[in-house]
Amino acid sequence: MFSNLANPAIGMNALFSVQAAHNLARAYGFDFDEAEISLLSVVDPYWTFTSNIVFLPDHTIDPEEVWVRNTSLTSIQLKLGQLRGTFGKHGLLHTHAFPFIQAPIMMANTIGEEGFKDPGLEASWLTPLPWYAELTGGAYKAVGVDDDHPLDLGSTRHDNIPWLGHFKSQFDLNDETTMELGQSILEGRGSDGHRHAAYGADATIRNVPARSSNRKGWILQGEYIQKASYPGGSYHREADGGYASFQYRFSQVWWGGVRGERARRSFTDFMVDEAGDPIPGTVNRGSVNIAWTPSEFSFIRLEYSHAKADRGTHPTDDRIMVQMSYTIGFHPAHAY
Repeated sequence: MFSNLANPAIGMNALFSVQAAHNLARAYGFDFDEAEISLLSVVDPYWTFTSNIVFLPDHTIDPEEVWVRNTSLTSIQLKLGQLRGTFGKHGLLHTHAFPFIQAPIMMANTIGEEGFKDPGLEASWLTPLPWYAELTGGAYKAVGVDDDHPLDLGSTRHDNIPWLGHFKSQFDLNDETTMELGQSILEGRGSDGHRHAAYGADATIRNVPARSSNRKGWILQGEYIQKASYPGGSYHREADGGYASFQYRFSQVWWGGVRGERARRSFTDFMVDEAGDPIPGTVNRGSVNIAWTPSEFSFIRLEYSHAKADRGTHPTDDRIMVQMSYTIGFHPAHAY
């Protein structure tokens, strides 16, 4: 007989959606978006192990996160493995934890639609400042441009070690409301031999009433990210964008949200030329949604978005989406 104390905590999430978007050359209908299995366990008194393995509809498997964390150092936390880099706010979220069905357009044009993911090492230090202040530094494997990595960090030079810095501060505005401010930088050398970087800033104000924390509350959030390069040593802005969103909890089971965003020099799925090829431009988009969340293990949400672009054959885009999320077993807490 084996003790079940040796088993890891196991959880699984499945995400489904329905989308009606008249500008996209695809049939309306039901989609399987992804399934994610999570395994977590203590390794020994010094390490814990976490993995999130994602199964995609094209039958591929993505080891999205596989890392170990050291638990024996005071004030310093070490993580190593396949990481979701600590950059910004939205980039730290798993897909089923996005506050809106669609990620902000700027994400896929700067650090990646699901954030910066790469093998590496991160160290976080809880500073002794009189407010909550955490400083994170990381070093990662050099990776070139692909669908998940829009930022070119792919130089094969031996001294090319992409690095990240993140500083997060958190303050109590009153007994029920907190404010978080973050600044991020990610930099390395690209396949063209020049420096490439992403810069980000974010702010979040969160209200959780002490006497009705499961029935009321709201979150006001904004974030800006810029992707840049330095050809010949001079600064060049490649793409940038930002969003501002507001989420409100009406009751124990109902949430609503509204978001406005703008992305410049960016690509998105409906911005194409006469031949149907993607072209970059400036796009503004507004989204509104409402979610029914009967428990922390499931939700169904309805979302509408309207976008305007300055280039392409489709000057505007409207779409309606429904998303369903179901979780079983244990799932680690998402970033606050």
